[in-house]
Amino acid sequence: MLKDWRQTPAVRRLLTRGPQAGSHLEFLAELCVWLRQRGLPLARVNQYTPTLHPLMQGVECIWRHGHPPEEVQLHWRRGEDLPAWQASPLRQVLLGKDEIRVALAAPNTDEEDPIRAQLRAESLSELLVMAIPLADGRRNAISWATDGPRGFSLGARNELRNLAGPLGLVLDLLEWRRTARTLLDTYLGQGPGREVLNGAIHRGDRRDLEAVILFADLRDFTAKAARWSVDQLLAALDAYYQALVDAITAAGGEVLKFMGDGLLAVFPIAGAGEVAGTCRRAYAATLAAREAMAVTNRTRAAAGLAPLEFGVALHVGRVVYGNIGGTGRLDFTVIGPAVNLVSRIEALCKTLGQPVLASAAVARHLGDDLAPLGRHSIRGLGTTVELFGLPDQPRPPSRGDREDAAALS
Repeated sequence: MLKDWRQTPAVRRLLTRGPQAGSHLEFLAELCVWLRQRGLPLARVNQYTPTLHPLMQGVECIWRHGHPPEEVQLHWRRGEDLPAWQASPLRQVLLGKDEIRVALAAPNTDEEDPIRAQLRAESLSELLVMAIPLADGRRNAISWATDGPRGFSLGARNELRNLAGPLGLVLDLLEWRRTARTLLDTYLGQGPGREVLNGAIHRGDRRDLEAVILFADLRDFTAKAARWSVDQLLAALDAYYQALVDAITAAGGEVLKFMGDGLLAVFPIAGAGEVAGTCRRAYAATLAAREAMAVTNRTRAAAGLAPLEFGVALHVGRVVYGNIGGTGRLDFTVIGPAVNLVSRIEALCKTLGQPVLASAAVARHLGDDLAPLGRHSIRGLGTTVELFGLPDQPRPPSRGDREDAAALS
C-alpha cells in the first residue's frame, strides 16, 4: 500500500526544493542525486516535457549516475528523432498508459528495439516508466532505471510512485516558467523578453542603451504584394526574415520588430571599449544575411521565382529601450533620434542603388570594409549625413557632386 505522499521525506524535499530550481534539468539532477544518496538504486532517469516552441515538440532531460545531466531537444518533423522516439516507452505513456515496467536482464529477442538495446548496454536491469499528471489534464512522463541485479524492489517502486503527484505540481510550475520565457523570447526577442520577465511591464519603464542599430527593408515589397498570392508573399517574407534573423542572432544582435517588410534590430554596446567590436559584428551579420539570401535566390531562380533583394542601414547611437503604448496594451521597443536616422538612411538604399549604407559613426570602425559615398540629404532632418557603402558597388553622386554638375551645366 502506498503511504500518504505528503508524509515522505522525498516528497517534502521535492515540494520544498523543486520550485526553487532554475530549470527542469537542474531540478531533475538535484532530485536524482538526493534519492540515490538515500539508498534508492537509480542509475538513469529520463524526463520528457512537451514544449510550446516554434521549433521543438519537446525536451528530454537525462540524468545518469556519474555523468553530467543533459538536455535533448526533440524537433518537429526532424527525421533523425523519429525512430527512437516512436519506440520509446515515454511516448507510450504520453499516449495513455499509466505505467510500464521493462525487465532488461533477459536477452533481447526484438532486434529492432533500440531503446532496450541501449539500456542493456548500460548494464541496466529494470526500467519503470510512469505518467505524471499535470494540472490542466495533460500528462508528462518520467522513466526511472536501475542497475541493481534484481531490478527495483517493491518498496523502491512504491517510493517512486509516491512522487508522481508532487512531481506533476513542480514540473507544471517549471514548464510554465519555460513557456513564459519561450513566448517572450519568440515574440519580443531575448533582450526585451528578459526585461519583461524581470518586471519591466509598466508604461514608462525604460533605460538608455548605446547600440549599433540595424534597419532592413525588402525592395519593391508593395509591388510584389500586389502581384503575388498570399502563399507566395508569406514564403518570400519568411525566407527574407530567416536570412536576417539567423545572421543577426548569431552575431549577438537582438531582433526587436518585424514591420511589414521592415526589420529593426540592435547590437547593444557593453562599454566604451566595445564600440568597434560591436560595429564589426553588426557589419558581419549584414554580410552573412546577404550571403544567405544569395543562396535562397539561387533556389528561387531554379524554381522560376523572382529574386529577393533588401537594403540594410547601420548606425551607432543612444536609444531609449522600454515600454510605450496605452495603459493596457504596451510595446517593448527602442525609440529616439538614432532610430529615426537609421530608418531614413535605409530609405536611401533604393534611391542610391546601394544594398548597404552605414553612417560615419559605424564606418570609422570598419576601415576599408566600407567605401565613402559622400554626403546626402536625409528626409525630415534638413541636413546632410556622410554615408558609406560596400566597396564593390558603383559610387552614386553625392549632394556635392550634383551641385557641382549643375553649376557647370
